[in-house]
Amino acid sequence: MNNLELNKIYCESNLDTMSRMPDNFVDIIITSPPYNIGKSRINGGFKSKSYDKYNDDLSKKDYFKQTKVWIDEMTRVTKHHVFYNIQEVTGNKGIIAFIMNEYNDVLKETFIWAKKNPPSCIIPTMCSSGYEYIFCFSKDNPESRKFNYCNFNNRNGDYMKNVIIKPVNSGKENAGHSFAFGDWLPNHFINYFSKENDIVYDPFIGTGTTAKSAHIYKRRWIGSELSKEYTEIANKRLKPYLTQTTLF
Repeated sequence: MNNLELNKIYCESNLDTMSRMPDNFVDIIITSPPYNIGKSRINGGFKSKSYDKYNDDLSKKDYFKQTKVWIDEMTRVTKHHVFYNIQEVTGNKGIIAFIMNEYNDVLKETFIWAKKNPPSCIIPTMCSSGYEYIFCFSKDNPESRKFNYCNFNNRNGDYMKNVIIKPVNSGKENAGHSFAFGDWLPNHFINYFSKENDIVYDPFIGTGTTAKSAHIYKRRWIGSELSKEYTEIANKRLKPYLTQTTLF
């Protein structure tokens, strides 16, 4: 079943990529799916393009069905944790409750990303959204102690917080993608929730942020991306990191 090459982005549907993965093939997944925002969004007074190979304008019923297909496959192929970044918008209203109800048996933690600099509202009649959710679905049994849920160092009396205050993406490297998350997100979860040489997968890898973080933290990785344009941006972005002889 597995004929996948590591440290590579597959320009295809993530369902095609995951269909070639056996159960528990990757260690963790870090991703952010399309939010079903419609064909375009208003941001800063202009319309920016959305996804060029995916219809991000499904009915809510179809979007919920698609979300279940995605998460079911992600949890199947993942050995430990899935970190799933999602924002509730008009086109997916109710998705947070749907995920919590549907996956309460594997939903280990809910992180809130509080934005320092939330963007302008998607439509003029709404408030600007200042937060997003990052759900952690986990297969780990804490009692087995075979894998620590969190590698956080608590010797200084500090604790892992489930509210993370970070800005929205403003990096130039992934400027070709309107909705990419910043480097901090994969950096945070790869550092604290995986180990060196683990396999990290991002089924919506976009311009390659998760792959870059995995490489820097000495993890192996796989990505899936429908858009040929985003895949080309990601490969160009990753080339300097993959060709250097010394990791950061």
